[in-house]
Amino acid sequence: MSESAPVRESIQVVTADGWTLDMLHLPARGQALGAVLAGHAMMVDRRSLDRPHGEGLLSHLAAAGWHVFAPDLRGRGASGPAVSEGGCWSYDDLVRFDLPACLAAVRERAAGLPVVVLGHSLSGHVSIAAAGSGAYETPPDAHVLLSANMWAPSMEPSPVRRFGKHFACWWLATMRALFGRFPSQLLRVGPVDEASDYIGDLVRFWREDRWASADGSSDYLRSMSRVEGPVLALIGRADRLLAHPESARLWTERLGPDLVEFRVLGRGDLGLEFDPDHMALAADPRSRPVWQAITSWLAECVAAR
Repeated sequence: MSESAPVRESIQVVTADGWTLDMLHLPARGQALGAVLAGHAMMVDRRSLDRPHGEGLLSHLAAAGWHVFAPDLRGRGASGPAVSEGGCWSYDDLVRFDLPACLAAVRERAAGLPVVVLGHSLSGHVSIAAAGSGAYETPPDAHVLLSANMWAPSMEPSPVRRFGKHFACWWLATMRALFGRFPSQLLRVGPVDEASDYIGDLVRFWREDRWASADGSSDYLRSMSRVEGPVLALIGRADRLLAHPESARLWTERLGPDLVEFRVLGRGDLGLEFDPDHMALAADPRSRPVWQAITSWLAECVAAR
């Protein structure tokens, strides 16, 4: 393949509950090492993973020899209907339907190559929940987690941050009650409004101090110990609340010390010239040294198979 940007194609993935997701495919340049299912954070869509367009994280992975598959999760981007169009979804829908359907579609196209989930924030903890609870027909061979953790009072040792998270959940619940959704666009905190049921789930996790399905059949926190395959978990040093290094470490430790490589990254690490915040690890081109470290880690995973 030439050195020009890889040809992008759109794949339609139908979930078990009938929602059609749009998944972008960037073919690997040169000999393919494997496939990466790259998932975005909440209040955004997959565009956040390739900034600037054609030169961001997704394009870096493709240039390093990985087939890249980037879905818009339901209600976001090209996977409508959006909340404004009547779309509604829960956290469990993402765990039980969206990522499992996408991963199955990637495995079908990967032709026996290793398949890795790279999840930024939301997609990171959703994939861990799916892998631990058995939602994946065949789980990924490895995980790369960027700015991923789950809020729970029992995993927040700082009283100050615990108060901040309590206030944030109150704010989410209040906006949900007032607007029937979380109006990310109106509040200018993201381009994607979030559904009422989904926001209700996040608030429930915090208030009940229990990361579990709404019907109680899956305890996502307890099932983390069942996740298989190596995990690379990266947290930005300037992530002050959403995935604070101390809180994220407590969550990540539930995966088991022999499974996960946990790193807090800031100025001077891997050649970084700044302290990344929650979004920067995935969306800021200054994080390119981190992306290079990710592809090196992935190559080592392939070599170890």
